[in-house]
Amino acid sequence: MSEYTPEERREILSKMRTASNAFYAAAARAGCHAFIEFTGLMNEFIKLCGEADEQGIDWVRANVHGDVHLPFKPYHVEYLSEKLECIYGCRLKLVDEPEQ
Repeated sequence: MSEYTPEERREILSKMRTASNAFYAAAARAGCHAFIEFTGLMNEFIKLCGEADEQGIDWVRANVHGDVHLPFKPYHVEYLSEKLECIYGCRLKLVDEPEQ
């Protein structure tokens, strides 16, 4: 597969932000707080992609099917866990996190 140019990746990020903003507006009108929280998941993904882009990573194909990975830090996992807990009532556990 060919790599995306930095310009193409920036355009994709812009379109992703537009899509997330549109989703937020529609979700807010729906009136379900947990549903609105999906915007946080999308925005964190966009943030991770932007951070990868700054490192020169061709993040567009970063998923379970390829060999490109997003540059996760513990605070990313914590934020995503908070969002998932709000939505589904369960948290992600870090490997080093003791059971409670």
